[in-house]
Amino acid sequence: MEWVDERLHDLADTTSDYREFNTRILATVDPATVVGVRVPALRKLSRELWRSPDRDAFLAELPHAWYEEYLLHAYLVNRLPSTEDAITRLDALLPYVDNWSVCDALNPKALASLPVERLVSLARGWMASPNEYTRRFGVAIPFHYLLDSKFDPSQISLVVAADDGRYYVQMMAAWYLAEAMVAHEKDVMPWLEGNELSPGLRRKAIQKAIESYRIPDATKDHLRAIRRR
Repeated sequence: MEWVDERLHDLADTTSDYREFNTRILATVDPATVVGVRVPALRKLSRELWRSPDRDAFLAELPHAWYEEYLLHAYLVNRLPSTEDAITRLDALLPYVDNWSVCDALNPKALASLPVERLVSLARGWMASPNEYTRRFGVAIPFHYLLDSKFDPSQISLVVAADDGRYYVQMMAAWYLAEAMVAHEKDVMPWLEGNELSPGLRRKAIQKAIESYRIPDATKDHLRAIRRR
């Protein structure tokens, strides 16, 4: 969409090395597709685009040319009030996501109202994808929506099964396990103590749990002992 393209380039931070910094941390993104717009400016533009009559046309315009357009797309999907519309838009967008930043920006509030069974079903489908970031997003579903009263120990098995060894999938699975330790330690700890996790997932999950400010020191000491073993 031409006016969005023009606005992005007008908003680019050309007074610092922000674009270069972004291209370094977005290891899987083609540097030529990064404009260099800071997140606060992108969020402000997304609010403008949300109110624009061009919103639906922008959401239908896939693939995008610029990394920042994908972030704008994610911010818009997050605001959609209809769960079915959000799911449809996610299924259209996810095949094009090729980096952790856009993947992790996706957190549609409409999904929070879905029953556990539907969330688990959606997560299972996305976790089965051959696309690394679609699979990562699938793991993010129990992370975002199922760690409260909707938690069930069987969800841990679902996340563990999604680990296919690829870095960005495994890191999200590790993040989930570490976060689940906060409120559900008795359910998560046996996984870290046992032999069912891959060595990489166990190592990453323990490290993230040790780095957490919400996990007691005694638990961290036990995790360090597991790691030494």
